[in-house]
Amino acid sequence: MNKSWHLNRREALRGLGAIIGLPFLEAMTPLSRAAQKAAKPPVRLMWHWVGTATNMDAWFPVDAGPDYTLSRALKPLERHRQHFTAISGTRNYPELDYGGGREFGHNGALHWLTCQRTITGSGPADIKTHSSVDQIAAKHLGGDTRFPSLQLGLYKPGFHILSWSESGTPLPTIDGPAKLFQQLFAAKRPAELAAFKRNAALNQSVLDLVTESRQDLERKLGKPDKEKLDQYLTSVRELETGIARDLQWADVPPVKTSAKAPAPTADKSKEEWMPAIYKLIALAFEADLTRVVALAGDGPGGSYDFIPGVVEDWHPISHHNRNPEKLDQMAKINEWSMTQLGGFLDTLAASKDPEGRSLLDSSLILTGDSMTDGQHWGGNYPLLLAGHGGGLKQGQHLKFCENPRYDQDKWPLASVATAELHLAMLKAAGAPVETFAGYKNTLKGLA
Repeated sequence: MNKSWHLNRREALRGLGAIIGLPFLEAMTPLSRAAQKAAKPPVRLMWHWVGTATNMDAWFPVDAGPDYTLSRALKPLERHRQHFTAISGTRNYPELDYGGGREFGHNGALHWLTCQRTITGSGPADIKTHSSVDQIAAKHLGGDTRFPSLQLGLYKPGFHILSWSESGTPLPTIDGPAKLFQQLFAAKRPAELAAFKRNAALNQSVLDLVTESRQDLERKLGKPDKEKLDQYLTSVRELETGIARDLQWADVPPVKTSAKAPAPTADKSKEEWMPAIYKLIALAFEADLTRVVALAGDGPGGSYDFIPGVVEDWHPISHHNRNPEKLDQMAKINEWSMTQLGGFLDTLAASKDPEGRSLLDSSLILTGDSMTDGQHWGGNYPLLLAGHGGGLKQGQHLKFCENPRYDQDKWPLASVATAELHLAMLKAAGAPVETFAGYKNTLKGLA
């Protein structure tokens, strides 16, 4: 049985004005039925950057191991205790003894999923980076799905960029449940489909023209310009691949669903936004429309006034200066976020993937933040990994350093790289990668 990722023996690399023949590859041989049966079932991966920081005393469990005591913020997940692992003591750039700046705080979202960057200017998004982990997953695991990955959430230049292409280009996001529903389940009208095909063909022709004369141009350029040209053409190739993929799916009708479209208010209401987005992600996993999701934020606006006892907007609460009333409000926000996650895990546990397993058993969901405390400190990421995809060990608290506490003058900095967790997720899902962001070890305690 041929799959969409099988290669024809006549397959060649085409582009840049040349045709390069390929050697015989295993991907050119259709899988036998026995091999298909023996192949590992797919794992769905999701990364959710919450973006609200935490009340550290309320979020981090005090003790470690499988018999740890659930913290106040994690209490709403008690029924799912065996399905998730709380992780403390990791961060990006563990070699840095920082006290503030570009490596964390609000800007930490920019490299939460890349784990590395080079600063190129004074603006918050003036960085040079590489593929985010979700896009590496999409490259290796998204070939059989209509959407190799979904980038969701509130796009705010300089802060809420999670997903980056191979060339270091920030990827756009779908910012509301109603828009996501349309993307997943709405069919294009005939006129729209015809216009899409015409535009795609035009763009393809333009790209071919752009790439044909690369070698001639490179002979005239110095090293810096050659590097810049290569980066540009990498972006062009990414666009070209996306156009070709969209054309392949253009005539395939969308999956039918009995689910109702989210109410228009869900795009503007923080209280409705999160559960609606979670429901649609579960539907996308269930229909195998995608196996990779990156989600930024927990809804529009800064007010959580629908939570009893929360009387201020998030931002003034986050700059609490250890005020007990503000910290209590932040803990209530953390509890609400974990309550929403608990509902999502309920949905995954009750839903089946195309292979007949529960989605909770075939997924890995990482929820967390790059800003530990709202006062722009990110020295110990609050993370939670849920699901049993790839057979990772759950039901524990992995604690890699002492918890930061508000009664301390100096908070202890984590010394383990979060990149090791991302690498563990990639490997558990079967991505053929050996390193991520320069790290080759996977996080201890998950195997």
